[in-house]
Amino acid sequence: MILFYQWNAFMQRGMENALKRLNIEYEVYYDCARDWDSDNEFADKFRKRITAGIYDVVISVNFMPVISDICNDCSVKYVSWVYDSPLHIRRLDTLKNKCNYIFFFDRAQADYYLADGVTGARHLALAADPDVFAGVNTGTYDCDVAFLGQLYKSEYQDLCRGLSLYSRGYLEGIIAAQSQINGGYIIDEMLTADTLGLVNADFLKASKGRFSVTGRELSYTLAKETTGRQRYTALALLSDRCRVNVYSNDMDGRLEKASFCGYADYYDKMPAVFRSSKINLNISLCTIQTGIPLRVLDIMACGGFVLTNMQPELMEYFIPGEDVAVYEDMKDMIAKVQFYLEHEELRKRIAHNGYLKVCEMFRFDDRIKYMLEIADEK
Repeated sequence: MILFYQWNAFMQRGMENALKRLNIEYEVYYDCARDWDSDNEFADKFRKRITAGIYDVVISVNFMPVISDICNDCSVKYVSWVYDSPLHIRRLDTLKNKCNYIFFFDRAQADYYLADGVTGARHLALAADPDVFAGVNTGTYDCDVAFLGQLYKSEYQDLCRGLSLYSRGYLEGIIAAQSQINGGYIIDEMLTADTLGLVNADFLKASKGRFSVTGRELSYTLAKETTGRQRYTALALLSDRCRVNVYSNDMDGRLEKASFCGYADYYDKMPAVFRSSKINLNISLCTIQTGIPLRVLDIMACGGFVLTNMQPELMEYFIPGEDVAVYEDMKDMIAKVQFYLEHEELRKRIAHNGYLKVCEMFRFDDRIKYMLEIADEK
């Protein structure tokens, strides 16, 4: 018996539909932990559920240390499918629990943890289920370019207030270097121990010994700042040239010519946005080194046309110009937006081919079977 732990996550409907089609016996446990790393109230309830039932496997979207510890104690296998990069957890030691089968959508991320001794780390591309989005009617969201996602207005500017001009200049250099890379991540490599020590010396001085950052925290902050700048620049340049809709909880008053449309619910509003926008723009968070972001697959599963930055794994499945559109840099992105806005039939053909490719090669049924087969090997 499988216990499918659910929270406010994407992909869960597609996974559950696959379990039903595969006639796999499962039960759903829904609860939202306040803290994935440590939540005593959640842990007590989850432990009672595990010990009360006869479960061989627990499945969840993303990896949760609190669940892993309980599964480890109870000798229950824990299968998690990660769509985040980086992992948003503090207790990285729990990745090495013997119960774990952790499937990362980003191959570079899986390889990193495997090399670090996480024996349960595997790579597995994400999936999309067109049937989940099939019943959503197309709304009146028509625009030339739609962008759905965060603008990543990070805490970087606040952090910089406590830094010397030298330290700030060094971090700006890291951001500038990362901004020139398409399909790679160099922030961790450039953020050396000496650099981190220099930055923390400034922070400790400014805060009178009360504040410092870890390498992971600073790396993620720089990644968000880099991606935020890329997204702002792209939207600013495009909104000068065509109709741009932004679907996000974030606002940016500098983007005066873009239309801010608020949050688009994943199951209700998002599919209509993707279908009725001429071009759906994807600009990946730069921490995603190789993997295909869920956003790209969701756009295709909804029948939408996607223009995305290059991701190495994308090229393993898709052919640019046939079933996906890929830009190399900001100049190329603007040129391709203008080109595809002028070639509607080509745009529709690429979107249709992308939809067919997702239906064929990114099925939840295949992914679920693979994960359970791996977990059943030991």
